[in-house]
Amino acid sequence: MNYREIEEWYNGVCRLLEQQRVLDALDKIAVIAMQKGNTGHLARMDELRFTYGNMLSYTVKGVADPQRDLIYNRLLVSVYELADNLRMDLISRTSLRTIGMKHELEREMRQSSEDMAESLLGLSFDHELEEMLRSTVLFDDETESETAVQHRNAIIRAFQLLWLTHKLTEDDSARVLKIFDSTSIPWYEKSMLVSALTLGMLRCFDYRKLELLIRLYDEEDYRISQRALVGLIVAISIYNNRILLYPALMERLFLLRGNERFATEAESVMIQLIRSKDTEKITRKFREEIIPDVIRFNEDLSEKLNLDKLMSPEEFQDKNPDWEKYFDNQPGLVRKLEELTNMQMEGADVFLGAFAMLKSFPFFSELPNWFMPFYKEHYAIVNALKGEEDPFKKTLAEGIERSVFMCNSDKFSFILNIANMPDAQKGLIGQMFSAEAEQYEELLSEEANDPSLRSKRVVIQYIQDLYRFFRLHPLRSEMGDIFSLPLEFHLTSIFDLLVNDTARLKAIASFYFDNDHYDEALRIYQLLEMKGESYAELFEKSGYCCQQKGDYQDAIDCYRKADLFDTNRAWLLGKIAQCHLKLSDTRAALETYLELNSLETDNLKTAAAIGTCYLNLNEPAKALDYFYRIEFADQGSARAMRPVAWCLLVLGRTDEAAPYYQQLLGLEPNAYDYINAGHLAFCRGDKQQAAEYYISSIRKREGDLRSFLKGFNADRNVLIRNGVDKDELPLMMDYIRFRAGSE
Repeated sequence: MNYREIEEWYNGVCRLLEQQRVLDALDKIAVIAMQKGNTGHLARMDELRFTYGNMLSYTVKGVADPQRDLIYNRLLVSVYELADNLRMDLISRTSLRTIGMKHELEREMRQSSEDMAESLLGLSFDHELEEMLRSTVLFDDETESETAVQHRNAIIRAFQLLWLTHKLTEDDSARVLKIFDSTSIPWYEKSMLVSALTLGMLRCFDYRKLELLIRLYDEEDYRISQRALVGLIVAISIYNNRILLYPALMERLFLLRGNERFATEAESVMIQLIRSKDTEKITRKFREEIIPDVIRFNEDLSEKLNLDKLMSPEEFQDKNPDWEKYFDNQPGLVRKLEELTNMQMEGADVFLGAFAMLKSFPFFSELPNWFMPFYKEHYAIVNALKGEEDPFKKTLAEGIERSVFMCNSDKFSFILNIANMPDAQKGLIGQMFSAEAEQYEELLSEEANDPSLRSKRVVIQYIQDLYRFFRLHPLRSEMGDIFSLPLEFHLTSIFDLLVNDTARLKAIASFYFDNDHYDEALRIYQLLEMKGESYAELFEKSGYCCQQKGDYQDAIDCYRKADLFDTNRAWLLGKIAQCHLKLSDTRAALETYLELNSLETDNLKTAAAIGTCYLNLNEPAKALDYFYRIEFADQGSARAMRPVAWCLLVLGRTDEAAPYYQQLLGLEPNAYDYINAGHLAFCRGDKQQAAEYYISSIRKREGDLRSFLKGFNADRNVLIRNGVDKDELPLMMDYIRFRAGSE
C-alpha cells in the first residue's frame, strides 16, 4: 500500500468508529492486517472482539451495568489505538522521507548511547537535553561555538522526537513540561517546540501531546500560549469525537469552560484560520491584477514625468506636483492598493506570493526553522548581516523584528535575501524602515496597552507561518494539508461544551458571510436556528446563503420565515422572485414581483422584471404596459426602447414598432436590434431590406451564423403570426446562409 491508500483505509476505519460501527471497523482492520502480514495485531483484535461480544451479550440480556458506557468508550479508544498502530506500521514500510528522518534520528541517538534499548529512544533519554535542563541560566549564545552548536542540535532533536514519536510516554510528557519550566531555554525555542507538538498530533493522535497543548495554553508567555491555542484548536477540529472518549482530557478542557479569555482568543484563532482560506485568491489577485497594473503605471509615469531626470542627485529631494495628479488618473490601481492595504491591516496574508520563492535558503532545509519565531539576535540573521554597515544592520534588523505585517518565516526570508540585493535597493529599504520606525512604535505601544492585540498579532503571524509550511515545504505531500480541511472548531461538541455563547457563533458566521464563504456560514446559521435563535437577519442571511449555493427552494423557505418579521420586505420579495425565476416558476415570480410593485410603485427595475415575466408567459400586451412606464422615465434610451419595440412587433403593431427600430438603428445597434429590425421589414413585405439587416446581425455576431440561425428559428412563430408565409422562411434562411458564406 502506498501512503495515500493507507490514509484512505485509516480514515475509513475512523469514520466507522465515529458511526459506532465497531464490528465493521474491526473487520476492516483485520483484512489489512492479514493481507499485509501485520499479524502481530490480530491477538489484540481478538481480545477486543471478545470484550465487545460480552458487552453486547449483557446488553441484550438486559443485565444492568453502570460501567457499560465507560467500558464502551474504553473499547472505542482501544480500537482507535489498534488502527493507529497498524497505520504507523504500514507507513514505516513506505519510502516516505519522514520515515527516513525518523530512522536517522533513532540511529543517531543509538550511537550516542549504545546500550540504549530501542524502546527507550525518546526525550527522557536525551543526555544533552538533560544537561541543558540542569542549568538555570538563560542560554543565548548565538555564536558557532561547540556549546552553541550542541545546544541547537539538542533542541532540533527534541523537535524531531516530539514530531516523529507516535505516542509520548509518561516520562516524555514530564520531560516536556520540564523544558517549558526551564529558565535556561529561551522563549523562541519553547515556541518552536509547541509547533513540534502540533505536528506530532497531526501525524498521529496522541492524548499526551494534546494534554500538553492544553497545559501550555496556560503559559504566562503569550507567544507560547497562543501557539499552543492554535495547535489545540486545530487538533480539536480534527479529533473532536475521539477526544470525547478521554475523561482526563475532558476534565482538563472543562477548566476552560466559561473562560472569557479563552472564548475571545479562540474566536480570534478561528477568524484567522478562516481568513487563510483566501490566501491563494489574494496571491492570484496580486499576481494577475495588481502587479501588471503597477508595472504599467511605472512605465507610464516614467515616460510622462521623465523620472530619470527627477531622480538625479541635484533634484533628489524635489517632489513632482504631477505625481498626485497622475495617481488621480489611476483610480483602479489606487482602489486595488487600498483594498490590499486594508486586508493586510485586518490580518490577510498578502505576502505569500512575494516570499514563496525565498524558502530555498539553507536555513529552511532544517525543518524546525520553519517554525522559529524571528528575533534579530538569531545566528542566521547575524551571519546574513555581518557584511553590512552597522547603521543599516541595526535599522533593518530592528525594523523587521518589529514589523507586524510579515510572518516570522518571511522575516527570515527577507533578511537572508539581503545579500542578493544591490546597494541602491538596500538604501531604499533602510530609508523605508527608518521612516516607519515611529509607526511601529505606535503599534507596539497600542499592543502594550491592549494585550489582546499582542496575542492576536502572534496568532496571525503564526498561522501564516503554518500556511507556508503546509503549502511550500518539500515534505508537504507527506504531511497532509490542514488548510484544505474544514477546521470548524465552532461546530464541534467540545466548542459547544466550552463556549456556550451564541455571540461567538454569530461573529464567526458573519465573518464567513462577509467573505463569501456561504456553505460554512449557512452551517452556523442552521446551528443557531437549532439552538432556538429566531430573528429576521438570521433567516435573511440563511436564505441568501442558500441562494448563492443554488438551493433556491430552501432559499425561498428561509426568506418566507424572514418575511414573518415584517422587515426589509422589498428586499425579501425581490430575492424570492429571483429564486422562483431560477426554478423556472415564472408565474410565482410574477406574483411576487407584483406584490413588490405594490410596495414600490416607482421602481423601474421591478417594472422591467414584471414586463419580462409577462413576456415569458406569452402575455405581451400586459408586458407592454410596464415597458411603457420604463420608456416614459428613460426616454430616448436604447435599453428602454428595445422591450417596447419587441412587444409591439409581437403584438403585430408593426407601424408603431417601426419608429422605435429606426431610432435604435440610429444609436449603437447590437445583433438583436438588427435581427428584430429584419423581422419587422420581413413582416412588412420588404424582404430585401430584411436580408440586409439579417446580414448586419451576423456581422455583429462576428460571423457566427449558427447563433443567428438559432435566434431566427426561435422567432418563427412571431413572423408567421405577422403574415410572413411560412414557406418563405427556409428560403430566407438559405439566402442568408448563401450571402454569409460569400463574405
